[in-house]
Amino acid sequence: MNWELIERKTGQSLDLTDAEAVWLLERTEPSDLERLYRLAREANSRLNGRFVSFVHNMNVNYTNICDYHCTFCEFKKSADSPKAYVLRFEDIKSRMEQAEGKLSEITFQGGLSREVKFQEVLNLLSQIRSHFPDVHVHAFSPEEIHYYAVEIGEPYVEVIRRAQEAGMNSMCGTAAEILDDEVRRKICSEKISSDGWCEIIETGHALGLSSTATILFGHLEQPEHVANHFRRIRDLQRKTGMITEFIPLLFMPDQTKLGQAVDRALDRIQYAFKMIAVSRLYFMNDIRNIQTSWVKLGWDNALESLAAGANDMSGTLYSENITREAGGRNGEYVPLAQFVSEIERIGKIPVERDTLYSFQKSRYPEHQPVSSERILQ
Repeated sequence: MNWELIERKTGQSLDLTDAEAVWLLERTEPSDLERLYRLAREANSRLNGRFVSFVHNMNVNYTNICDYHCTFCEFKKSADSPKAYVLRFEDIKSRMEQAEGKLSEITFQGGLSREVKFQEVLNLLSQIRSHFPDVHVHAFSPEEIHYYAVEIGEPYVEVIRRAQEAGMNSMCGTAAEILDDEVRRKICSEKISSDGWCEIIETGHALGLSSTATILFGHLEQPEHVANHFRRIRDLQRKTGMITEFIPLLFMPDQTKLGQAVDRALDRIQYAFKMIAVSRLYFMNDIRNIQTSWVKLGWDNALESLAAGANDMSGTLYSENITREAGGRNGEYVPLAQFVSEIERIGKIPVERDTLYSFQKSRYPEHQPVSSERILQ
């Protein structure tokens, strides 16, 4: 393996192999990292030009009660905890009405507990759809779909159909963590297998729902595990073409059980930049949009990660409980004006998008994004 091979393949938009992804993830020398980031920038420029997108959205975590014991999560609470909650529709409605301007999207997810039944959640979803008909509802991870399928004794396809009827417009590609069962058994042993996660996403795609895809990194994984994860996502995308974006999510260790086992000497921000860059190169022929997370990295680091190949800055969020409970200290809300001014400041063109990457607004009418239509590779 050598840089000349990598430069030739990425310059010609040829697929990276798993072994090449592992090799890139193993690079640590500053000169190697700069070379990697340059290649990722060039690949992103060919796909997205100078455009950097963001979405006007809000996170709605409808309950924090959860029966699972994932070692990376501090969001969950037991039903008898004084901090446990289940949101009522009035709570959600009030939050949405207080948002700046008109929301484009809400992300609707929650803990998994016998205390909160599928029909209750569907009722919430239906009320949101009824009162906010123009808001795109991005809802339910594969883990939630699996949990509710077990609860009601129905196949995945029926759970997804019922969620669609209640108002779900697209599916969250979260709860993927690492799609390698060796690692999953250590960090989230109660969750579905890697095959199960892929099956549910593919089922949603077959029903016309697009999804995101994620990876949780910075814990026990090795480069080989990351490459396995990448390959599964790329294979899935080549079957369905319905993944809108890939989102590398940095594990937040401070308040979690798993955090006691991670390498605290690791330069976590530099690792995040490297993960974004390798993601860009590995998926360049299949997933156009690589998202950076200002909630995980902090605003300034997220802006800097655009130079490592990311092209999307996530969204306004308004409330983000999961990262905060795990020790994240980067805030829960960024106003729309800050996205615009800060993206402009670094010489990029800010574009507001919707969930499916149709572009909504640009302050530069003489510049047009690559496509004004829905972008799905």
